[in-house]
Amino acid sequence: MATLEEIISEARALAPAEKRRLRQALDQDLENQPGRSPYHTYEREHAWVEAHRDDYLGQWVAVEDDRLVAHGTNPRQVYLAAREAGIEVPYVVRVHEREEPFTGGWL
Repeated sequence: MATLEEIISEARALAPAEKRRLRQALDQDLENQPGRSPYHTYEREHAWVEAHRDDYLGQWVAVEDDRLVAHGTNPRQVYLAAREAGIEVPYVVRVHEREEPFTGGWL
């Protein structure tokens, strides 16, 4: 069986039309994995923020699935730290206090 490096080398030698066809086949294969959503919903990231809200109030956090990647007060630094950790599109959010629902009228 060929190594990944050999496969990549052979793929680079393909004509542009063949490269597009290979990309489509690989993308389709990734989309058809069982239990895998076709788009990222960030449910696990939201759950992590909810569970750790009190520990990181006022800070920016970068979360990947259910683990903290970086945190701090500067969003750019948090983003760059997540990118350095190998995350292509980091989920970065500022942690703020829970907002109570608005209730209008007399209490």
